[in-house]
Amino acid sequence: MKIVIAPDSFKGTIGAFEVAKTVAEAFIGVADLKEIPVSDGGEGTLQCFRAALGGKYIDMSVANPFLERIHAKFECAECIGLNLVADRKNVKLSGSYGFGELIKGALDLNVKRILLTLGGSATNDGGAGMLAALGARFTDVEGLPMLPTGGTLEEIGGISLSDLDPRIKNTEFVALTDVTAPLLGENGATMVFAKQKGADDEDLPALEKGMAHYAALLSEAAAKDCCVPGSGAAGGIGAAAFAALNAKIASGAASVLELSGFYREISDADLIITGEGRLDRQSFMGKVVGTVAAAARESNIPVYVLAGDVAEDMTAEFLSEQGIAMAVKCSVSSDPVTISQRARADLYRAALDLKELLFP
Repeated sequence: MKIVIAPDSFKGTIGAFEVAKTVAEAFIGVADLKEIPVSDGGEGTLQCFRAALGGKYIDMSVANPFLERIHAKFECAECIGLNLVADRKNVKLSGSYGFGELIKGALDLNVKRILLTLGGSATNDGGAGMLAALGARFTDVEGLPMLPTGGTLEEIGGISLSDLDPRIKNTEFVALTDVTAPLLGENGATMVFAKQKGADDEDLPALEKGMAHYAALLSEAAAKDCCVPGSGAAGGIGAAAFAALNAKIASGAASVLELSGFYREISDADLIITGEGRLDRQSFMGKVVGTVAAAARESNIPVYVLAGDVAEDMTAEFLSEQGIAMAVKCSVSSDPVTISQRARADLYRAALDLKELLFP
């Protein structure tokens, strides 16, 4: 019996490596266990890459979502991530300038291929800030220079990409996205994800209008339509990467799974356990659980999900259609300890319950 344990992080509480370790501890003694922590392009992707490929971390001084100077490793979530803003979430004021600075830092290292880990951002500026850091010029309706944020996209009067860093043309970019969401519409960056980043319901129409205005100008400046599947990733950075950096948009989850040896390891697996903080419809829009389940379905391998929370519409019928045998919700403990400790204890108990169910 071989069990592959391939979870994502439980966002805000436990990282993917600790999730995999915790589940493995619960299943020790019942099977050959293979731990493969995974990310989908969001936070933790860099750690997964390092575990699979080796290498060392490099960090540099960049702007956070509010243009405050911080030190960040070469990952989107490290410089403009939700984890950096805590109770200051505000997509109207936040921007992606720091991510552009990271890209410029990578270009300074003379690399020829850059993987853009697009996930976990606190921004909804369509990647305008990123492009500004790389040399794009934004002007308002009066022709004056401006640095757009999520709340000022409608104020953009013009976009010029003529002064983009020339090294971009000789560099291959791959945008690893955690969602297949488009830039605009009811399933797009603003309408689906902006509320997670601090927007209120009443903010959404204006934010969407601004994004649509920006998308039209960006498509005109780049001479290509920026509204493609995945362009909504990281608050629309996917659109900017595709249009201005000529990036190929790829599944972050599938790319990490490939590099981590997941597809090779499941060739002789009997069971797969995956997990994430919340299991809902978005889990099957390019994120880890959905990608793992799709791969397992092709090989007729049962998949079990451990999740901090499970949405009410995750019915047994729906899950079965996705290739998932069962989803187990981790109960909330009342132990007076820190959130991460409590979450780990709850996860361990849920994993033990699953083990007893599978191996009575």
